[in-house]
Amino acid sequence: MCGRTLIGESLAMAAKAGLLLGGDPREKDTNRPPGTDMPVILDARPGRLHYVKWGLIPAGSAEVPKFSTTYCRIETMHSLPSYKNLIGRRHCVFVVEGFYEWDRSGSSRQPYYFERSDGGMLLMAGYWDSWKDPKTGIVIPSCTMIMQPANRYVGKIHDRMPCILSQRESAVWLDRELPAAERLKVLHPVDDELLKGWQVDAKINNARNKDANNNRPSGPDLTLFD
Repeated sequence: MCGRTLIGESLAMAAKAGLLLGGDPREKDTNRPPGTDMPVILDARPGRLHYVKWGLIPAGSAEVPKFSTTYCRIETMHSLPSYKNLIGRRHCVFVVEGFYEWDRSGSSRQPYYFERSDGGMLLMAGYWDSWKDPKTGIVIPSCTMIMQPANRYVGKIHDRMPCILSQRESAVWLDRELPAAERLKVLHPVDDELLKGWQVDAKINNARNKDANNNRPSGPDLTLFD
């Protein structure tokens, strides 16, 4: 599913992605949970990396949703009111170094860390919106990550995974000049060779744990599970 992420220092991440940083610099976070501000590229400002609340608040909401909007299922995004009006209008791309997922098949939850096999930044498709708090008048941008069925590799431990984009696909996803149907074509199953993953220490189960070595292997590489 992409339960947590690892994000680098903001200026370094922006430079690696060929972007300018929008807003103040942020520190590296090796255990970033939903509900926090995430580094994303908005289609309204495609040349900048902004930090936006992870957990969508639809523009027309009277209040912050009481249901989870951290993730948007690719199978239902065309029908759910929270997401369908954002298709072709408000796309974003999450920019992270890697993500954690949990194997829940045993008696305890075993975390795994995933990153690109080539060491590049992970670009993951999402939607964003802008909500004005009726009580304070403060405008809050927020975002949701699009999830799809897991490929064979990630599917060894979990049934869902993000929609991961290449640099070229990211540019298409963010291009407001293109028809929505053209932009949606970049959402596709992820190649089994794109990611590598391994077991990490269960200390990351606590989102307050920000140790620098959170993604260090503590067990076998997932390729050994073939």
